[in-house]
Order: sequence, then structure tokens, then C-alpha cells
Amino acid sequence: MPRCRTYDVIIVGAGPGGSLTGYLLSRQGLNVLIVEKKQLPRYKPCAGGLTRRALNILPFDISDVTEDHSYTVKVSIQNKIVFIKTEDHPIIAMVMRDKFDYFLVGKAISAGAHLLDGAAFRSLSGSIGNLNVETSKGIFKTQLLVGADGVNSRVARKLRWAVRRNVMTAIEGEVFYGNVKTVENLKSSVHFDFGVIPGGYGWVFPKSDHLSIGVVSTSSRIKHLKLYFSSYMKMKRLDAYAEVRSLRTHLIPFGPDKTNIFADQRGLLVGDAAGFADPVTGEGIFFTIREAQIASKAILDGLTLGPEYVEEYNDLLKKEFMDELTCAKRLSYMLYKFPYISHMVLKSRGRILGQYYLDIVSGRMSYGGLYNNMFGLSSILRFVFDRS
Repeated sequence: MPRCRTYDVIIVGAGPGGSLTGYLLSRQGLNVLIVEKKQLPRYKPCAGGLTRRALNILPFDISDVTEDHSYTVKVSIQNKIVFIKTEDHPIIAMVMRDKFDYFLVGKAISAGAHLLDGAAFRSLSGSIGNLNVETSKGIFKTQLLVGADGVNSRVARKLRWAVRRNVMTAIEGEVFYGNVKTVENLKSSVHFDFGVIPGGYGWVFPKSDHLSIGVVSTSSRIKHLKLYFSSYMKMKRLDAYAEVRSLRTHLIPFGPDKTNIFADQRGLLVGDAAGFADPVTGEGIFFTIREAQIASKAILDGLTLGPEYVEEYNDLLKKEFMDELTCAKRLSYMLYKFPYISHMVLKSRGRILGQYYLDIVSGRMSYGGLYNNMFGLSSILRFVFDRS
């Protein structure tokens, strides 16, 4: 139990968003408490892939918790490859979220933050600058509260903020094999397979001693995810002698409404609580890292210049992400709502689109750039003349 009961900032949730925000604030000398309902380390259902654009903005090296590096990306439609590319530098770093999250909270503690795990956030009271945060292990005081407590954020509800956003539904399992070659043969690569579930895709992410396998859908009507998962494993011929552990469903929020509130003078939201993720792939950690960086600046301004400066986080988030994610959301809509057409395009233009995807996850291109390349006048003219 932390000795101090009064903090500059209390953060609810010890995932990447909460821990990184705690790390950045503690480095600036703030007295920070991170409250986590689970006992750490804890398992977290997640594909566990950190793209190069995410790795580029992390403030420290994560080699100690990296399970594998993917240099090759393979994109398939119904198990027929439409794009394959190998790069000289890792495209995606593979992690297990229990180890990765524990590593991040350790960085925050090393920077001076305090951790209270096994403690559930219950309620919030008090006034601006003098908040009472009730947990299952006692009441603590703070000037500002950060909600980093996931897609169904209790902090957002207690702040009485309506969080409107779309969600993807995913199911993912950790799959182990008696024959080590099954995993070794897939090392250093990552697989994305379209056409295996309505409105989504399947993935295979190799880890050090097993495979993380899953399927995800943007459709709100999708049911029987376990059947799609089993069918996908059979299609990939990865079902024989497979031991599936920790098979769980989870929600991935994306596309928050433009009217959403992400901050006021009492605090702000980061990570899945804020609801930003890639509408095409569901990647969220890149956005979480940027949110933590933006949030820490807004909090520092709020504590030094006045609590009204915390509210600037709303405009900063929207300026950073909204235009980019609008383009990504349009592409997601075309990809998943019109699969026959999009699969035809992928089959004919897989090499070009695959390279665009690599440029995005590597930070070399934005979704705005991809959208313009695909639907700008010059692109349309090239498509017309190429077919004539």
C-alpha cells in the first residue's frame, strides 16, 4: 500500500497508456499513483504486435520483452497470397502483453511513480483540483485523474462523459505445439488473411515458443467467433496437435465520435478508454503512445498554468488523429463492407497496396497519402489507362 494518500495525478489502469503517461509525468517530477484492478503481471488478450511506427516513438528500447521480430509480411485472400514483402529492418516487434505491460509499469516505477495493483476504481467525488478517488483499497486525493481503464472505461462513466465509438470484435488464442518446427517455420513473419470472417481478417503472430492466432471483425452482427477461429486454424493447417490456451474475445474501439469529450478540468482519457485505433487493422498501441505523450504535456500545462489547460487535450487529440482516421475509416468501410470488390482490387493491386500498408505501419506514409494515391485523379487515370 502506498504511504502517501495525496498525489498530483492518479492514473486508473496499468496498460500501455496508463504506464507511459505515468512514466512521462514522473520523469517531470510529479507525484503519480497508478491504480490497477488486476494483480500484475496479468494476461491480456491482444495480438501483441508493435509496428515500426510505434517502436519509433517509444522512449526506450523493449528488446528485453520482445518475443520475435517480423521482417516479412504476407497478405492473403482465402489463403492465396496477394502480397509478400521482406524488409531489412523489423516491421513488427512481437510481445506478450503481460510481460510488455509489466515492463512499462516497471519503467514508470523506476521514474518515481507509485503502483497500487489489485485495487479496483470505484468512484470519484470532490471538486476541480481537489478530487477524491475511491478504490477497493482506500480513498486517495489528487488534482487530476487519468482514465486508462480500457474500452468500457469506468472513469469515463464517473466523469459522465458519453464515449461514442465503433468497436471491432476479436477472438485470440495462444497456440502451442509439440513440434517446435511449427512455430520456427513461421518465425520472423506475420500473416494477414482476408476473406476468413465477414468484415475482417485473421492473423498469425509468432512468439518465442508459440503462435498468437486470431480473427477480428468490424461487423456488429458477427457471432460464433470460436467457429471462425477454428475454421481459420484449419485453413492455415495449424490445427493439428495444437493446444489452444487463453482463447478469449475482446473489443477494439475505433473511430470515436467527433463530439466525444476526452478531457475536462478534472482529467482525461488515454488508450482504449479514448477509443482511437486503426480502423483497418485494429492497431492501437501506436495511438496510445501518442496519446500518452500529448496527455502528459496537457497535464503538465494544467498543473502549472491552470486546470483549463487540460481541456486543450480535446483539440490536440482531434488535430492529431481525426483527419487521418477519417481517411482510414473510409478505406476500412470499402474493404470490409464491399468484400467482393475490395478482394478484386487486392488481387489485382496487391503489390502496390501491400507496399502502401508497409509504408503506413513504418511511419513513411499516412492514410491520407494512401487515400489520395488510391482515389486521386492521377490514380484514377492510371487505373483507366492500364485497363484500356
